Amino acid sequence: MQNLSTKEVNYIKDLLSWELLTTKKCFHYANQEINPARQKIFFDTANMHQQNYLGLLNYVDQIIKKQGGQIQ
Repeated sequence: MQNLSTKEVNYIKDLLSWELLTTKKCFHYANQEINPARQKIFFDTANMHQQNYLGLLNYVDQIIKKQGGQIQ
């Protein structure tokens, strides 16, 4: 892996923000839904976005460790 540019870091920050917001909204909608089939769809979608968020976070963590603890 090579060093990330500031622009790339900002893209990743945006992606993390979007994934977190989508996760929160899907969990909220799932808890508001009374139809079990729809509720499952919202929970499944929330879990998918949560996994995306954690995957991105793990990726950033690996890069930070490889670069000696800082993003350039």
